[in-house]
Amino acid sequence: MTVLPEIDSRFEVIAKLGEGGMGTVYKVRHRSLDEIQIVKTMQAHFSSNEALRNRFINEARRGMRLRHPHIAGVHDFAVCADGTGYIVMEYVHGLNLRDMLATRGPLPLPMIGEIAVQTLDALGYLHNEKFVHRDISPDNLMVQVTDGRPFVKLIDLGISKSLESGQTMTATGQFLGKVQYAAPEAFGGELDGRSDLYSFGVVMFNLLTNADPFAGETPRQIISAQLFQPPRRFEDAAPDVPVPEAIQRVVYRALEKEPDKRYADAAEFIAAVEEAFDIHDARPMRLTRPASTESDAIATPPIDRTQIATTFVPAAKTTVIERRPRTWRRWAIVAAIAVAVIGAVGFVLWQRAEAARIAAYGKFYAVVIGEGQYRHMEPLPTAVDDARAVGDLLETKYGFKVLRKYDAPQQEILAALRATAKEMTENDNLLVFYAGHGSIDKAGKGYWRPVDDDLDMVHAITPALMKDALIDQPSRRTLILADSCYSGALAPALPTKSRDKRSRIVISSGGMDPVFDSADGHHSIFTRALLEVLSDPRQKVMDVQTIFGLIREKVIDAAHRAGTEQKPQLAVLAEVGDEGGTFFFVRR
Repeated sequence: MTVLPEIDSRFEVIAKLGEGGMGTVYKVRHRSLDEIQIVKTMQAHFSSNEALRNRFINEARRGMRLRHPHIAGVHDFAVCADGTGYIVMEYVHGLNLRDMLATRGPLPLPMIGEIAVQTLDALGYLHNEKFVHRDISPDNLMVQVTDGRPFVKLIDLGISKSLESGQTMTATGQFLGKVQYAAPEAFGGELDGRSDLYSFGVVMFNLLTNADPFAGETPRQIISAQLFQPPRRFEDAAPDVPVPEAIQRVVYRALEKEPDKRYADAAEFIAAVEEAFDIHDARPMRLTRPASTESDAIATPPIDRTQIATTFVPAAKTTVIERRPRTWRRWAIVAAIAVAVIGAVGFVLWQRAEAARIAAYGKFYAVVIGEGQYRHMEPLPTAVDDARAVGDLLETKYGFKVLRKYDAPQQEILAALRATAKEMTENDNLLVFYAGHGSIDKAGKGYWRPVDDDLDMVHAITPALMKDALIDQPSRRTLILADSCYSGALAPALPTKSRDKRSRIVISSGGMDPVFDSADGHHSIFTRALLEVLSDPRQKVMDVQTIFGLIREKVIDAAHRAGTEQKPQLAVLAEVGDEGGTFFFVRR
């Protein structure tokens, strides 16, 4: 991968994340700090344009001044010898909201409310600092979910612009941003913080419906709708998704054409969200507290200990002085006993609450398959070890009931899936882990290759067989972890239509590409990353989107060190009637 010498001297480039008209974005490791970061460059041919160069430098300087828990930080910037500039930014774990919508569909109302409050808190900070972001969209909002609660980071301040600059467009009149999220005034008017609030209103509409408030087949049609048409009704955009009227009113006010009719600022928007969603604890904790003042000192005068001794321990009443310590000890013993009893009762209540919380997720089942000793194909030395390690971890740490199949033929694998289905209810969860050979045909369909399969693929597990085995599974949530070549063919990232309460998701170890069996002789790159993430004792409950983000980072990094590329994918399982959703790992 070709990068600038100045960047290569400071950073090890792990992956190219994107490339556009302004430059390229890389995921890197800082060679001295051993820390994962993001480097964003400005292409060398822009260096002769003084206006663009200044905009780049201003972006870096502005970003380095910003300090907020929900805004990704800027660490450094520089201009290279050839005039190319680059910015070093914080690497944010998790998924962006667009990816979450693609796999989950409309998000739960409490989660949307917390995402909204945190994002608006960040926007309020930006606006108080005299900045407007200009590109609020699901792509630029990263989310980590822990114990079912989101934590938001606003990224990419590359086209944020100072409110003090007095400019609304680029020097060439180019529109910066995404038309479906742009406020009407962005197409030829004066921008302020209310423009960002409008854009986030569009994001909220997305999160509630998985649809856009302004429809159009072309950018021109979308711009026309933004300028002249009211937003779509929620019931038209998502007929099967109930959105309370109070929440609809909050979003519609943010989407008013005239800025004066919108929320005056982010604080007013937050207050409306908190009331409509009935949430009051989603904002970040402040790390500072008010300093003591002179008036504080006057309000609490120092204690006169001499006066206390004179008042409460008169010298003439020596008997009182002798008895008080005994009374104090007696009350101390009583208090200690009370605390112990209360603690014991509290612990029992906590245990019961914890058990009830875990039970609410339903029971967890797993079918773990490892195919290594093939009869007609080359063996896979680590596949069975991978399956065995995953099965043990799921059973001991997460309480799964695990059915293991090692070097099993096709019919035995399908029978295991059917047998597990008979044990589950509609409130339960199924995880299927497969490590073995995989292949893909000319039509792009993917196949699992059990140990009894041959060159004619007579015993392959086809998409049709997989569909038959999974479509009738009663489980509420099903997750497939497919560690095989071309496993991404099981899960094309296509929009889904059904809106029932079941989710069917697959994480493929390498998307539509081949993957290596092992980089260390013990486990595959993907399975090692999976085991490391699921073994982290700090997280009690994690959803699959959060886990995928961590796994993907580890796999890309490990593959790069092994001299190859491997990029896992997360998507909805094809042809099984899934609406997205998620899958939870609940640590016992």
